[in-house]
Amino acid sequence: MENSIKTDEVFIEETFNASIEKVFEAWTDPEKLMKWYAPDGCTIIFKKIEVENGGKYHSCISNPQYGDCWCIGEYKEVIPHSKIVFTMINADENGNPINPTEIGMDSNWPGRTLVTVTLTEENGKTKLQLRQTVSQELAKKTGAYPSWLQMLNNMQTLLIQNR
Repeated sequence: MENSIKTDEVFIEETFNASIEKVFEAWTDPEKLMKWYAPDGCTIIFKKIEVENGGKYHSCISNPQYGDCWCIGEYKEVIPHSKIVFTMINADENGNPINPTEIGMDSNWPGRTLVTVTLTEENGKTKLQLRQTVSQELAKKTGAYPSWLQMLNNMQTLLIQNR
């Protein structure tokens, strides 16, 4: 039952033709994150990022169509080459949490979600599982789910270029 897909959370599984070290580095190196961690047509900046247990971040994804989306969060667990767990909280430019509806998000969207990324090595490739504590249906409706797919695809491209 542990690996069953729950509809009350986002669940995405991707396999990358790259070492587990390279995939982990793509998630933890700010220079690499800036190259893939935004949906297609968008850019990301980090006002602050400390990828370590208890580390905090403050980021902004700029979308030419919808404007800026600021986010803050904390890294709850960072286990090299294995697992990254972090919170995502909608925020303003100054890093203050805000109600997602203030920036035009769905009224059912939680102001705080937890993202868990686990990595496992399989025959020289890396299997990534991503979970986010928001319903997959809502994430599909709001665009968050396709955004994750685009971002992971961008990461796949980055990893191929940096072999």
